[in-house]
Amino acid sequence: MMKTPVTEFLDSHNILYNLKLHSQPVFTCEDAARERNVRLSQILKCMVGQDAEVNLYVMLIPGDKTLKIKRARQLAGGIRIELVAPEQLAEQLGLTVGAISPIQLLGKAKQCFMDHSVFREEWVAMSAGVPEAGVEVQAESLAELLGVVRGDIISVR
Repeated sequence: MMKTPVTEFLDSHNILYNLKLHSQPVFTCEDAARERNVRLSQILKCMVGQDAEVNLYVMLIPGDKTLKIKRARQLAGGIRIELVAPEQLAEQLGLTVGAISPIQLLGKAKQCFMDHSVFREEWVAMSAGVPEAGVEVQAESLAELLGVVRGDIISVR
């Protein structure tokens, strides 16, 4: 069975999960949903932002939704948050866009926001931190583990 720092962290915290190996590396929510045989709404999109002081913020939304950054800013108390460029994520944090797990940002992010709509699914599928695999976890367990702030951070279009 494949092990990643993400699965090792889940194991060490006794979090129940299902590892889903991919037949090829994936970098989009749509491809991840196909590979893991789940609905797009079950895919957990992990987006990373930062403020002027370079504090990181993690924003988690369903794979079929679009982030409304203004709403995340409101949850952060009006602080201006901008999405971090893929190159910066790779160079400074060693993260690959399309294969980011919020667990990789524990201890690095100031806050983690999770959209209320994530909880419409009992189980959500997130990256295992590598393009070759994902993990399915219970949304409530993940929210508790991450200490998320719940709110409305998706576009309602």
